[in-house]
Amino acid sequence: MIPLPHDVSVLILDCDGVLTDGGMYFNADGQALKRFNVKDGLGLTRLADLGFPTAVVSGDRSAITAARCEALRITHVVLGRMDKQSALNELFASTGLSAECAVYMGDDITDIPAMRMVGLSVAVADAADEVLKVADWVTQRPGGHGAVREVCDAIIDQLERDGRTDGA
Repeated sequence: MIPLPHDVSVLILDCDGVLTDGGMYFNADGQALKRFNVKDGLGLTRLADLGFPTAVVSGDRSAITAARCEALRITHVVLGRMDKQSALNELFASTGLSAECAVYMGDDITDIPAMRMVGLSVAVADAADEVLKVADWVTQRPGGHGAVREVCDAIIDQLERDGRTDGA
């Protein structure tokens, strides 16, 4: 069982290596493509259906990532930011969301400062060793292969137990 903060109020994700497997495909014209997992997507859209806030904070600023976040109805999207700690500080200040009630999922060393700020830090199973050492919880699945879904399902279960789903 994932040790979620009691009043969990937001799920914050890195993109590459968390929502994707970290690999990139390039066509002959040099156009980059990414692979996203539909099970992760369903978990995120279920949270959106419940009105539960989600965020992506990524160093990537690609149109692919922006389009996927829009399709998944991610509430807050911060792209092109390698300094994730300052990005989270700005996110919390502008939304009134609490760091203590936040869950952050990451996979690499640029995620560590953000992971240290929140109520629950989650590493995907195939995260960098340094990230695995600081994570409060490690998913069973690797990034881009259902890791996000594990956390979404746990949040939905907790929201239902707490009566915060209004039957949705």
